[in-house]
Amino acid sequence: MEAVLADRKTPRRARTRLTPKACALELARYGGPLLTLVLLWQAMVWWKQWPPYLLPGPLEVARTFSSLLVEGILLQHLVSSIKVLLLGSIAGMAVAIPLGFWIATWRPASIFFNPIVTVLQPIPGIAWIPLAILWFGLGRTAIGFIIFLSVFFPILLNTITGVRTINRELLRVARVMLCPLWMVVTDVIVPGALAYIITGLRIGLGYGWRALVAGEMIAATSGLGYMIFDARNYLKTDEVIVGMATIGLFWALVERVLLKPLEQRTIERWGMARAAA
Repeated sequence: MEAVLADRKTPRRARTRLTPKACALELARYGGPLLTLVLLWQAMVWWKQWPPYLLPGPLEVARTFSSLLVEGILLQHLVSSIKVLLLGSIAGMAVAIPLGFWIATWRPASIFFNPIVTVLQPIPGIAWIPLAILWFGLGRTAIGFIIFLSVFFPILLNTITGVRTINRELLRVARVMLCPLWMVVTDVIVPGALAYIITGLRIGLGYGWRALVAGEMIAATSGLGYMIFDARNYLKTDEVIVGMATIGLFWALVERVLLKPLEQRTIERWGMARAAA
């Protein structure tokens, strides 16, 4: 069985050495456009001469960012958001992955769940906020429910697709060799679908992060979304922009450092087509 599965694997790419030149190029690739955006922002402030409560300058926002970071307020809200994101995402994965395997491998389950998924999947997570508040009240449970729904469907659909695209020859070989069910699942089905599941996880977490921020503005008393909405009530536009920048920069870091490498390594490990860079 292991010999058959070995044929599916492709040689791994040689790891790129992290040289000073490579670091400089990477910094220029991402820092250049962001620096241009900041300069345009500052030029807009000088040109329009808007009051700070409408559009504060980059230096003022940087000072506010530093102050909130030193005082621990920003980190407190960020940690609160991460905790709720993990709560909803883990629950979504725990339900979506087994259900996806079941739907993909048992036709009656596919027939039953297909209409339900078709109707519910297009509804964005934030559309559930009113019902979530009615059912669970204000707080983490309501936000976790919204994240659960946002994460659930991308992972479910990608799991179904991954299982259904497994090479049938491998399954036939497993049956001929009288492999037990647990071995078929662990050595054929899971590895074959894993790249799709990781991609669904990456997409779902992105949806969940956006839904989290929207939900926190309405149904929470902590978190980055709450911080932004509370600052808006007091015309603290610099804090609003700090919250927005933290949301974008944090998720860009998660994508770059964790999710994208995990997706690429999974795809390379199991011999699928490489993900677009």
